[in-house]
Amino acid sequence: MINNISVVYTTLLKLGDFFMEKLEKYYHQIKNSPVFYGMKDDELQGLLECFNARIRNFEEGEMIIRQGDRITNIYLILEGAVNIEKDSYWGRRIIITQLSVNDNIALAFVASKNIESNIDAVAAQNTRVLVLSYEKCTSMCQNACTRHKVLINNLFDILSKENIELIQKIENVSQKTIRDKLLTYLSNEARKRKSNSFEIPFNRQDLADYLNIDRSAMSFELSKLQKEGLIKYNKNKFVLSARV
Repeated sequence: MINNISVVYTTLLKLGDFFMEKLEKYYHQIKNSPVFYGMKDDELQGLLECFNARIRNFEEGEMIIRQGDRITNIYLILEGAVNIEKDSYWGRRIIITQLSVNDNIALAFVASKNIESNIDAVAAQNTRVLVLSYEKCTSMCQNACTRHKVLINNLFDILSKENIELIQKIENVSQKTIRDKLLTYLSNEARKRKSNSFEIPFNRQDLADYLNIDRSAMSFELSKLQKEGLIKYNKNKFVLSARV
């Protein structure tokens, strides 16, 4: 019995060391992420311990969150990308947005506590995330320490930016024609990157799903826009002309 306990204890220590090695690799990235921005080293280290921080890996196509889940954790993307998707009653997929490194997954749902997720979060490529207990994140300690105040302010700031992104998505998809949807989307991406030359995070099918349009019709319209000299593109790389 004692030997069995010893083996389990040794295994846990090895797992803890493995986690700490991985955590150390991403430490500076985590520290400068929107969730923990502005914290001192000792504050961040204490929070990661307090919040049961752990790292999880997801393969491309694997579900991170499913519709109907009650979300109790904060997920911070360390590597890879995640599509936020929703299926209609008839199974048609709509991509709401794609999240990348340092983005948080479904923070609005975890902040709403008892509201079930109405979206799927799917790894768009092999993805690694930092998982934190939301309940521990928002439970202020007795001393009302500075680190919790900084964290809560950061979470409010993230939610505010997510709302702005949602408004932009509504603007993109509310245009009446495929042409206008494409031009509005590309224009917003150019403004976001402050350049007329940029890469988008979507392939053709994902872009069609994001804009809620037919892929063939979209490809035809992209070809027309290029012939008219309004845009140039190669795969997911775009250049907008001054005429746009």
